Amino acid sequence: MKYEIGISGAVIVSAHNRYRPFIGSVGVSGDRIAAVMEGKLKKEDCEVWLDADGKILMPGLVNGHCHGDMTLARGLGDDLTLLEQNHKFADTGWFYTLIEDEDRFYSRQLTYCEALLSGTTFIMENMYWGLGGDSVRAMKEVGIRGALAEDVRVDFQRPDEFISEQFLTEFIRVCRENGLVPVLGGISEEDYDTERLKRIQAIAERHKILLTCHLAENTWRQDIVKEKYHVPAIAYLHQNRLLNPGVIGSHVVYASEDEVQQLAQTDTKVVNTPLCEMKIQDGIAPIPEMVKQGVIVCLGTDGAMWNNSNDIFREMKGMSLLHTIHKGIRSLKKTDILDMATINGAKCFGLENDYGTIEAGKKADFILIETRAPHMQPMLLGKMETVTSALIYNATGRDVTDVFVDGRQVVADGVLQTIDVKDVMEKVQKVSEKIGRALSS
Repeated sequence: MKYEIGISGAVIVSAHNRYRPFIGSVGVSGDRIAAVMEGKLKKEDCEVWLDADGKILMPGLVNGHCHGDMTLARGLGDDLTLLEQNHKFADTGWFYTLIEDEDRFYSRQLTYCEALLSGTTFIMENMYWGLGGDSVRAMKEVGIRGALAEDVRVDFQRPDEFISEQFLTEFIRVCRENGLVPVLGGISEEDYDTERLKRIQAIAERHKILLTCHLAENTWRQDIVKEKYHVPAIAYLHQNRLLNPGVIGSHVVYASEDEVQQLAQTDTKVVNTPLCEMKIQDGIAPIPEMVKQGVIVCLGTDGAMWNNSNDIFREMKGMSLLHTIHKGIRSLKKTDILDMATINGAKCFGLENDYGTIEAGKKADFILIETRAPHMQPMLLGKMETVTSALIYNATGRDVTDVFVDGRQVVADGVLQTIDVKDVMEKVQKVSEKIGRALSS
């Protein structure tokens, strides 16, 4: 069999064999992995042959929670908690009065460029404000795979004014026609109302789409729920049968032992953003306890406003170190961390049959990482392998050289092949300068 693309002689790392690294090759036909084998591929067996000697090949990373709208404000929220930011930026509606839809379009595209160049092949965009069809176009032009979370509200400051059925139906259709996952964006704790939440749940169920929400993120939101309902947020949702396999909770910092069990029993998914939680002082989520209970936990970056970076490699290291100091040296295994960045991300969106591992028959979404650099060496295979260690503790997105999505090479030798990154950066730079001037006046 002749492969359309052959990646030869890489160190392959994947959840399907519990991350046992081996020297091998991948053959791609169309948008699928046709074969995974040990050893090297011959050039004559491939229409396009890539020498991957000295590189790691692993599944594309998943960013399960991001706000691309806020990349244009990168660095403007430093040294502030989320509550303090709410107060500081309230008068502009989080910059909404200062920017145009076009500005947010390019802000998202810059986010997706950064994500792809750092090895993320799937990202969920939690929209601050919808962009209609341009939400899809922003992803498609850059070439990233992803999910689009359209807020159930027309405006997040008016919690009972929902988007129309016609708008949502069309949004779902356009997403699916373009290979993207439509998601319904829910509400945060300050707007909790039992009947309101049941209406939202019914909309998601009626349209057979996932529902995402910021959940148990910080103490002040927890206090709002406790004061109104006398229980914390997760317990409240569980009491009202609002946790289920179609719900994705973001952050989930404050969860008691009982609440972790409730998440596990209902198969509710969790996206944690460890660097964001530290940067804005949200707190430390009980991730080791979730993993032990079987909760599907995956990683996100949140927006650049609250993290500054969209690099999932940094999140992996942050997750490991944070819980090592908080819960102990062996509270999370390296395989747990790698799961969060790959196969768990696929499971979160119901895509594990197609993504998340390097196996024949799965979609050809994978990345190559350069190891021939001082900070990645020495590197061992075999019983004392250090490849997985290097991925979590040494590598950053800057080490990614090549990215494939649907069998298409969208990053080659560190260069994005789809759009002009420089042009996007210049557009977002001008917007950021405009915001900076307005805030300082």
